[in-house]
Amino acid sequence: MENQTDNRDQEQRKLDKSTLPWVILGLIIISIAIFNLLPFYLKKKEQTPEIVYANVPDFSLTNQQGQPLGLSDLQGKIWVADFIFTHCPTICPVMTQEMVKLQSEFDSEPVYFVSFTVDPERDTPEVLSRYAGQYGADEQQWHFLTGEKDQIYQLANEGFKLSAAQHGGGFPHSARFVLVAPNGTIHDYYDSRSKPAMKRLRKDVKTLLKK
Repeated sequence: MENQTDNRDQEQRKLDKSTLPWVILGLIIISIAIFNLLPFYLKKKEQTPEIVYANVPDFSLTNQQGQPLGLSDLQGKIWVADFIFTHCPTICPVMTQEMVKLQSEFDSEPVYFVSFTVDPERDTPEVLSRYAGQYGADEQQWHFLTGEKDQIYQLANEGFKLSAAQHGGGFPHSARFVLVAPNGTIHDYYDSRSKPAMKRLRKDVKTLLKK
């Protein structure tokens, strides 16, 4: 009887040893799948925010020419907004290049562009003017705005519903463009890194121009 028990124990141990590699392999496969799918899920989640169709709140800031510019100056105009900072080494150059393309495409249309800096302490009007010049920005069509940091962050987070902050010496912010209709209402949001989103933005601008 004891021999039978010992045999069963030995067979069980052999079975455990033989299945262990398959269990480990299964866990590895699951881990790899999760690792690969998680960025896709997060990106998809980032690209499909809850859109809040609200009016842009009033603001008063200073453009790259050192002149005051506020919401009243943009009333009745179609404009595209984003939040950047001039010494950004990552997404900002890409965003600004996308704005350059839009400016070139709509240079003969009443479409305007507004880039708010999330680092106003460093991005003075003079710095913004040099930055605008580097990208060939038309100062009559494209405004780079600076001012009080608290006002800009409140405008980004509460007004445009876009993330912007100062953290760990950096300035994390949204990569989205915002299209604002002539009545000051936010028309929609567009991921500047997405070709389909930018195509949709161009289509929406043309639709607003026909109204």
